[in-house]
Formats: sequence, structure tokens, C-alpha cells
Amino acid sequence: MMNRQLSAGTCIGHAIRSVRNNIGYAFRISWPWYAVMAPVVIILVLLANYTAGGNPETGSGMTILIDLFRTLITLVAFASIAVNWHRYILLDEVPQGSQVLRLDDKTWRYFGNMLLLFLILFGVGVVIGAPIGFIAALSGAVETVPVLVALLVAPVAGVMALRFGVKFPAIALGRRDFSMKHAWAATKGNNLPVFLIVLFELVVAVAAILLSALLAYLLSLVSTALGVVITVIVGLVINWVFTIFSITVLTSLYGFFVENREF
Repeated sequence: MMNRQLSAGTCIGHAIRSVRNNIGYAFRISWPWYAVMAPVVIILVLLANYTAGGNPETGSGMTILIDLFRTLITLVAFASIAVNWHRYILLDEVPQGSQVLRLDDKTWRYFGNMLLLFLILFGVGVVIGAPIGFIAALSGAVETVPVLVALLVAPVAGVMALRFGVKFPAIALGRRDFSMKHAWAATKGNNLPVFLIVLFELVVAVAAILLSALLAYLLSLVSTALGVVITVIVGLVINWVFTIFSITVLTSLYGFFVENREF
């Protein structure tokens, strides 16, 4: 049986429309987490900046631990928001009360599978990057390694992330019979359209990062503390929009490949 063939443009357009048409609900299920996260992230960023003596490039082991902790709690918040968003789009389920800040088995399974996926992608990066580094070292072109690795790893890792990621909406629905192996099989033959979706997300992410960096630089000229606070807030807003869009893409892919929905 031949797998369904995805149209990247149609999928992206559907995801954009879904976010636009449901932006109010997206805010409703997100703001409690961001209200919790904003002060925590600001404190951790200021603490990391303090331990690094105002220079992030000279960060100590403590700075690394702070950044790791910030990343982990951000992923937990992401998992909770994602579960509610998947269930809203696929089941029309509206969380009530404390469910908005859900930390149930679905959220923790989602979080654990994200860590597993990161480990898989890290392994892929090592497998691809190690030979490149070895060849570059022999040829005396070590400085080109980061660029070459990024150019090769990013597309491969991005495609793998989206294809394996089709499992995540299944986790949100409480399914335990749909693994990453099933997600990979369901999306077989669609590497090109999936890559185009990844490319679109990368372009948007890079543009957002550049704008955020420019804002941080301009504000730092006025006040370092003010720059950190405003930059974190703007970064959280950008992160929120990108988070909702990314979750919506996975939801759309799951609906298309697994539930045979149309865009």
C-alpha cells in the first residue's frame, strides 16, 4: 500500500490558518505557563549572566547547569502546552482549570520522548560529523567543520525530527500503540515535502533569532539589565508563536498521515 503524498505548501498554509483562526485559544492555554516561565527564565538568565561575569563566552560549569535547567523546564512547559493543543485541534477538547498546567502522564511521556528524539538526533549528528571532522583534520581545514556539519546535519536532523515527531500527537491522544517506528513508516516517501517544511521553519527561526539579537544589542547600549528583561520577554513571545506553529505542523502531519484527514 502506497503512503499518502504530502504537499509542503498546503501543509504550511493549513498550519498558518489553524494558528491564525485559533490564536485566542492558543493564548488561553499558553499564558499560564508563560506567566510562570517568564520570571523564572529572567531570573535564570540574570543569574547565568552574573556567574559569567557579564560575558556569556566565559561561562563556568555553574552557567552551563543553569542553562541546562532552564532548557529542561522550558521543555516541560512545551510538552504541557503541546498536549493541550494537539487535543484541542484533534478532539476539540478544551482543558478546564488546572488542566491548563497539566503535568499528567501524557505530558511526561511527551517530555521523555522529546529527550529520546534529541538523543537520536545527537547520535545522527555525531555519525555525520565525525567523518567530516576527521577528513577536515587530515586536510588542514578544521575551521570549515562547523559549517559543513551544519549544512549536512540540519536538513537530515530536521527531516528525521518531523517524521519521528508524528508520534507526538499520538502521545497527546493517549495512544500507546503508535511508536516512532510507526511514525517513520507512515511518512515514508515524503522526505522532500517534509524537508521543505523544515526549511521554512528554519528560515523563520533564523529571522526571529537575528531580530532578537539586534534588539538585545540595541537595548544593551541603554541598560544591560533592561536589555536582558526586554529581550527575554520578546524572546518568549517569539518562542510562543514558533512553539504553537511547530506543534500545529505536527498535528497537521498526524492528521494527514495517520487519520487520513485532508487539509
